[in-house]
Amino acid sequence: MFKITNFILFISIVKFEADYSVGHVLVEQLGNNKSAINNQSMIKGEKRILYHGDKVSLLFNSNYTYILNFITTPSYGVSPNKRPTENLNQKIACKKIRPCENKWEKWNSLMVYNSQDLVHKEKCIYIFKIAAFDLDGTLIVTKSGKTFPCDNDDWKINFKEVISTVIKLSLEGYKIVIFTNQKAIGCNSSNAMPFRKKVENIIGMFNTPIQVFVSIHDDIYRKPAPGMWNALASEFNGDKLINLNESFYCGDGAGRPARVSNSGKQIKKDHSICDRLFAMNVGINFFTPEEFFLKAPTEEFKLPVFNPKNVMSNIKDIDSKSKLFKAFKEMIIMVGCPGSGKSHFVSNKLACHGSIKIISRDVLGSAQKCINEAKKYLETSTSLSVVIDNTNPDKLSRKRFIDIAKSLKIPCRIFIMNVKKEHAMHNNRFRELTEKKRLAEIIIHTYFTKFEEPSLSEGVDEIVRINFVPHFKNSKTEALYKMYLI
Repeated sequence: MFKITNFILFISIVKFEADYSVGHVLVEQLGNNKSAINNQSMIKGEKRILYHGDKVSLLFNSNYTYILNFITTPSYGVSPNKRPTENLNQKIACKKIRPCENKWEKWNSLMVYNSQDLVHKEKCIYIFKIAAFDLDGTLIVTKSGKTFPCDNDDWKINFKEVISTVIKLSLEGYKIVIFTNQKAIGCNSSNAMPFRKKVENIIGMFNTPIQVFVSIHDDIYRKPAPGMWNALASEFNGDKLINLNESFYCGDGAGRPARVSNSGKQIKKDHSICDRLFAMNVGINFFTPEEFFLKAPTEEFKLPVFNPKNVMSNIKDIDSKSKLFKAFKEMIIMVGCPGSGKSHFVSNKLACHGSIKIISRDVLGSAQKCINEAKKYLETSTSLSVVIDNTNPDKLSRKRFIDIAKSLKIPCRIFIMNVKKEHAMHNNRFRELTEKKRLAEIIIHTYFTKFEEPSLSEGVDEIVRINFVPHFKNSKTEALYKMYLI
């Protein structure tokens, strides 16, 4: 048997199991507060083997330290001073943990702030709950009443319930995290230092550990994309597994229309829906500030028209009985906006056919060169078909090529990409996040401003609708594509 001298009762701190046959004790950490073995800290769920003479601190860096003594001293064959404490948790010890200091740090393009005493624990199989919040319009609003702050002192706590609620969550075992988009800092780096001071002043009001993630560029870390959450989960949570079912996110960008409050006050529509979409992408519950802090009923909201989860990769290129290829020479006029998958379809489905010539303005440089090239190949070849791989949004742009087919008495078909503007915008954003290729959104908007639905009355033989069929490099990129990105 063994004894601990000067024993004081602590509830659910550590558990000891003695094995007298070998002269050691198995100790397991039960509580959230760290204990220590021979001045080495232990976290909840961790187990270690103790031997005669080892020191046990029920609270790490405290005076509650005891020495393990067997009445009959076991013989281990190794001096206690030279024997390391056995650690039964290799998974816990395998990763170097970031220090949790009251400081800012740069991680990739993110600014990250760790407030003092932020609990950062080592790797273990136990679950951690996250209480996450937006900053502007959620935890704070402007003192001036304006939509945007006049300066970095123009803020106040949103509701009187905010501070007490956040502190209560922390005491209940939640880690408090703030995710905020601050693109203005990325546009002007001189805004960084004043904003940091502002955040520190805000965090000081809560007097509880809080971690802050600041997205300053239009990249994967900008909500609603999941980058900030992924950074938290993989790099800034001590490698502790997060329980998504018990975690949540609260923000004012919820997609609510203009409305009237119970007091009769006119409320503008939400500036965006990015906070709600961010929570949906991550897979956690979402609340508006009014729902969470004031216990208000759920308000009406509107999700985006385009839902990326509905895009299927197992559909056919065409739904109709039409054929992609004909047995005779013809002209095919592509119609589709940037981001519709038009050029990918042409290069992967049409260009591989040996009797097809692809003509593209992106390659030749002008519409007139495309006209000349199309006419040349159709006039000189007996079997070579021509595909016009331009956007061709309106009747006029298509007519120039249809006229060539008519003059040469060659059949002409239109292949139109079955992709709406919202879908094209999503594709464009996805390509930007995965391939770093940026296309100005105005180009897509301009296309649909000019767009005229193709008709057989234009003098073509058939109109074929081409479905967008996504192709992914791996499951990770597919998962990102199926998220709301704009």
